[in-house]
Amino acid sequence: MKFIRAISTCLFRKQLLMPLIHVTALRKRVLNSGSWTLAGYGLSQFLRFAGNLILTRLLFPEAFGLMAIYQAIYYGVHMLTDVGIGPSIVQHKHGNEPAFLNTAWTVQVVRGFLAWIGFCLLALPMATIYREPSLVTILPVVGLTAFIAGFSSSKLHTAQRNLDAVRVTQIEIGASAIGLLCTILLAWYLKSVWALVWGNLITSTIQMTASHVALKGISNKFAWDNESLKHMRGFGRWILFNSALTFLSVEGARLLMGAILDMRQLALYSLASTMSLILWQAMQQLAGRVLFPAYSEVHRANPENFMNVLFKARMIIILPCWGLAVFFILFGVPLMDTLYDARYHGSGDMLQILAAGTLVSFVWGSYSGVLMAKGKVAAMTVLTAIQIAIQISALFIGYHYIGALGIVMGIAAANWILYPPSAYIMHRFGVWQPKLDIAIIAASVLVIIAAWSRIPQVV
Repeated sequence: MKFIRAISTCLFRKQLLMPLIHVTALRKRVLNSGSWTLAGYGLSQFLRFAGNLILTRLLFPEAFGLMAIYQAIYYGVHMLTDVGIGPSIVQHKHGNEPAFLNTAWTVQVVRGFLAWIGFCLLALPMATIYREPSLVTILPVVGLTAFIAGFSSSKLHTAQRNLDAVRVTQIEIGASAIGLLCTILLAWYLKSVWALVWGNLITSTIQMTASHVALKGISNKFAWDNESLKHMRGFGRWILFNSALTFLSVEGARLLMGAILDMRQLALYSLASTMSLILWQAMQQLAGRVLFPAYSEVHRANPENFMNVLFKARMIIILPCWGLAVFFILFGVPLMDTLYDARYHGSGDMLQILAAGTLVSFVWGSYSGVLMAKGKVAAMTVLTAIQIAIQISALFIGYHYIGALGIVMGIAAANWILYPPSAYIMHRFGVWQPKLDIAIIAASVLVIIAAWSRIPQVV
C-alpha cells in the first residue's frame, strides 16, 4: 500500500508540474526562436538599408518607382495563389509526417509554376496600364523568382512549426548578403532596373538551394495524399481569400498610386513607407514565425494562459514600434534629407504623415496571428475586407481634396479609423485587451497634439 501511495504521489506531482514544464519549455523555445528571428531581420534590414543608400546613388528614382510596381505585382500574384501551405504544416497535428509534407511540397511546386504563368499573362496588360513598356519583359523574368521559390524545401515550414529559427535565419541572411552584392555590381555595370530584377532572382535561387541542403528533415518528393489535401482545401480556402484581401490592403494603395502618380512620386512614397515600417515588419516576422506557432501551442495545451501570453507578446510588439514612430514624426524630414540626396527630398514629409498613422496601426496590428491560432480564419478575413474598404476610400478622398500628399494622409488616417472594427471583432472572440489599447491610443493622441506645430507642411 505504501508503495502504491508513493507511486500515486509521484504521478500526481508530475501531473501538477507538467503544465509548468510545458510553459517553461515553450518560453525557452519562443525566446530562442524570437531572438534569432529579430536578429536576422535586423541584419537583413541593415543590408537592405545599406544597399538602398548605395543603389540610390547608382540608379535614378524612376528605377525604384518601377521596382515598386513589379514588387507589388509579385506580392499580388504570391498572395492570390496562397493556399496556406505553411500555416497548414504549422497547425495540423500531422504536419510533421512525410505524407503531409510531401503533398504540401507538391502543391507548392504547382503553385509556383502557375504563378509564373500568371506573370507572363499579366506582362502586357500591366505595361499598358502603367505606360511602362519594359514591364513586358521584366515581369516574366520576375515570375521565375516565384517558380524557383516553389521548389523550396518543406523543411522551412517544419522549422517554423518547431520554433527552430537558427538555421533558417542563417540561410536568409547569407542569401540576402550575396544577392545584394550581386545587385550592386549589376547596378554599377547595367545602370538600369534590370540590376534589381536579376538580384532578386539570384537571392531566390540561393535560398531555395540552401533550404534543401542546409536544413534537417525529410527530403521532399512528389506525393498526392488525399487526406492531407482534404485538410489543405478546407484550411487553405479561407487562407486564399484572406491572402487576396491582404494583398489589396498592403499593396493595393501602391498599385493605385502607380496609376495616379508619376514614377518619382511613387519612389518617394516607397522609400517613406519602407522606412516607416522598418521595425514593424520585423515584428510581423516575429508574429508569423514565432508568435503564431506559440499561440497555437498555448491554445491547444494551456488555453487558460492564452490571454496572459497575448498581453506580454503585444507589449513586446507595440512599444518599440511606437517609440520609433514618434521619432519619425519629430525628425522624419531631416532624417530622410540626410540619408538621401536632393532627388529624393519630399520623402521626409511622407514619412512623418505615415508615422502618425502607424501609432495606432501597431495597436490593432499587434493582434496578428491570434485569430488564426484559434482557427477563426473567417473572422480574420472579414476584418481584412473592412480594412481594404476603409483604406481605398480614405486614399481617394485624400487625393480628391489634396492631391498626391492627400493620398498619404488618407492612408495614415485609415489606420486610426480601423481600430474600432478591429476592437469589436477581437471583443467578440474574447481576446480584446482594452486597458492596453486605450493607454497606447491616448498616448498617441498626445504625441500628435504635441508634434502638430513641428510638421506644418503636412497640415
